Amino acid sequence: MKTFKRLLSYFKYETRRYTFGVILSFISAMTAIYAPLVGKEMIDYVSEQMTANSPVDFSLLIQQFGWFMLVTLFSSLCGYASYILLSYASNGVSKRLRDEAFAHMQTLPISYFDDKPAGKISARIVNDVELLRTNFFLNFSNVVIINVLTVIAIYVALFFVSPQIGTALLLLLPFFAVWQWVYIKLAAPINKQWRESVSELNSHTAEIVQGVSIVQLFHQEDNMLAEFEETNQTWLNTRLKSIRLDGSLSWDFSTFIKNLVMFAVLMYLGTRFVDGVLGFSIGTIYVIINYINHLFDPILNLVRLMSTIQQALSGGKRVFELLDETPEADSDQEITFKQGNVTFDNVSFGYNPDKPVLKNINFSAQKGETIGLVGHTGSGKSSIINLLFRFYDPQNGQVLIDEQPLVEYNRESIRSHMGIVLQEPYLFSGTIASNISMNDPRITDEMVEEALEKVGAKEFVAKLSKGIHEPVVEKGQSFSSGERQLIAFARTLASNPKILILDEATSHIDTETEEMIQHAMEVVKEGRTTFIIAHRLSTIQNANQILVLDNGEIKERGTHEHLLELNQYYAEMYQLQAQVSGS
Repeated sequence: MKTFKRLLSYFKYETRRYTFGVILSFISAMTAIYAPLVGKEMIDYVSEQMTANSPVDFSLLIQQFGWFMLVTLFSSLCGYASYILLSYASNGVSKRLRDEAFAHMQTLPISYFDDKPAGKISARIVNDVELLRTNFFLNFSNVVIINVLTVIAIYVALFFVSPQIGTALLLLLPFFAVWQWVYIKLAAPINKQWRESVSELNSHTAEIVQGVSIVQLFHQEDNMLAEFEETNQTWLNTRLKSIRLDGSLSWDFSTFIKNLVMFAVLMYLGTRFVDGVLGFSIGTIYVIINYINHLFDPILNLVRLMSTIQQALSGGKRVFELLDETPEADSDQEITFKQGNVTFDNVSFGYNPDKPVLKNINFSAQKGETIGLVGHTGSGKSSIINLLFRFYDPQNGQVLIDEQPLVEYNRESIRSHMGIVLQEPYLFSGTIASNISMNDPRITDEMVEEALEKVGAKEFVAKLSKGIHEPVVEKGQSFSSGERQLIAFARTLASNPKILILDEATSHIDTETEEMIQHAMEVVKEGRTTFIIAHRLSTIQNANQILVLDNGEIKERGTHEHLLELNQYYAEMYQLQAQVSGS
């Protein structure tokens, strides 16, 4: 009920369209119920004239038929206009909800995404909101309201035509209520399982698409297919359960009840013969049978729509779970970068506070200096960068930039002065220019070309038919790893950051490209505080300070030459790499 009420609150964003749409629905329902009454007058007129052996006035009959057609046409037009308004409204509300979900997702802490597959998150924003559009915002406002109004109108009309039959049929209402309740109770767990299976299918498919090369490389196609088929079978089972439920409690059961009611009414009409004269006119019988026949259609629609509403509520619950996630607390105060000096003051941190991955980290980096971070996997190198970007905050100690504690300042203002090049460069669909400028209007095409030239990518871009406006497909798969890395470097340089982070930035490129980037970076690093995470120790030999991390602690620090003289952790790694390179 909480989810239902919350979804209803979104109707306020399209109040005018919904209001006029409902009014037109009401008019359409009323005129649709009135049309048989016009038909009744025509039938009774012809019947009376034939019984009295009187001539039929065809001009009057044509006039009544014209009125009947006019009422029917008016009802259809009102229904059409109502559908258009309510459809526009439902699409508008759905767009707003999807925008809210997407915007809220971007306010969540990085930790929220650590254990959640991308497919499941995207399914909530795209698939579940689409389900709400079709099964709730449209159906509830359009189908549910119209059918409820139709049922009410039919009962009113039946009371007008025959108070006895109308009163008797009121006994069906408690039965219909129980029918609905039973259907909802049975449908709810099926629909929940169905939505979960759809989410699993999305997540599984997205994961396979992203790792298709690994799947094929290790010949895991059959295993992946088996896993997918298992999830897909779960989806199929829920759909079959839903079909069986619809068949038993909707179509067949509804037809059975309708036939029983129709039989009972006809039996009642049969008792109204007195001295061989029927107590109801033929037109009245036509109206009664017409209304009873049409009474069950909207009721059946309402029962079956409860299943779709349940599906929508399941989707709505998942969307609201995302919207109810606590956003990342942030400050309104914007940081001012003066020099770009970085200080880690006795910092301890753990993604799980009980399991620290950084322990008492202390170091300083001044403007223009290059800091190298080395260590085995899991030593804490990337965690230092995560704290610097304020993706996370330390449990103890503090990170400062220009003596300003980062925890006191707005994350966006901190990151706006930083640039990063990752081990796996990520390119977005668009063009080379849009990937470098990131659609920042302040970065012109000339600045894009200048950045490309500095990183040594001008030559390969010049060979492309559209130059910097060459299309980039998803993740930049049409470019080599080295070319993607060069574009990522150009992206960072174009933003002109105060602090530069290279996270394994040269680990996936060839030696020739690495030399090109190293030469460019020597120019670009001037005046910037630079952090380099590297497995290739050759990339940090000229660093002002190298921090050697092990198990979250700084074991050694100093220049390349100084660390070699110590002949401990760093020297061991350097000698091992030299042996591997030599072999």
